[in-house]
Amino acid sequence: MPRKERYQEPGHYHIINRGVERRAIYLEPEDYEFFLDLLLKLTKEYEITMHAFCLMTNHYHLLLETKQTNLSKAIQFINDKYAKYFNKKYTRSGHLWQGRYKSYPLFDDAHFWIVAKYIERNPIKANMVKDVALYKYQSFFQWKYKHNYFELLNNSQIFDMTYNEYADYVSSDLDVDAIDIVYQSPKLIIKDAKLKVLTKRLETFFELDHDINRDENIKKAYEYGYTKSEIADFLNLNPSTVSRII
Repeated sequence: MPRKERYQEPGHYHIINRGVERRAIYLEPEDYEFFLDLLLKLTKEYEITMHAFCLMTNHYHLLLETKQTNLSKAIQFINDKYAKYFNKKYTRSGHLWQGRYKSYPLFDDAHFWIVAKYIERNPIKANMVKDVALYKYQSFFQWKYKHNYFELLNNSQIFDMTYNEYADYVSSDLDVDAIDIVYQSPKLIIKDAKLKVLTKRLETFFELDHDINRDENIKKAYEYGYTKSEIADFLNLNPSTVSRII
């Protein structure tokens, strides 16, 4: 069975990949640096903006932005190059990565900042450090110390905050609701024979109150691409009620 084609229209993505069987993919500083060098090449050769990143022991997180439909080629580039380097260096063979990389298109700016914070705080979550500023192989460290790979963050959106604002932001805990949003992605639908991404969340059609302009907002949500059943579930209505309104 052929693989399902990935969505890779220009936009913001949260990318994750893990070592096979969750094994370590970086064993010494030279390995992290080789991978970061590959990321630098990726940003230049594939016209990609790196907004935030974190290389953990057995996986990596990237928050990036594409300007072309080349996401798969770009990630394949770094995964293939790094796997060959790693296998040769450590005299091993076989797959280094645990299947295909995960890619999550982002909804909006609010989603962007939640994912950025989640990525920066990954070493805290894994109990590797107690201070987010102490982990060397992540974007916040590069900004704080203008370190060797600060260039990776050229044009990053995290600079929309001042350094102190961002430092305060990533140093505070993520609340439970925010964590739930990290791995959510916009729904993909086929509309008018074209692939469409529903970057507007269903709840935003009913932001003020579920009952204010309810019927009109139901029609707007349906026209945008959400199904009758999705709208009915969200509003706790009978699907037949939504059908009558539409």
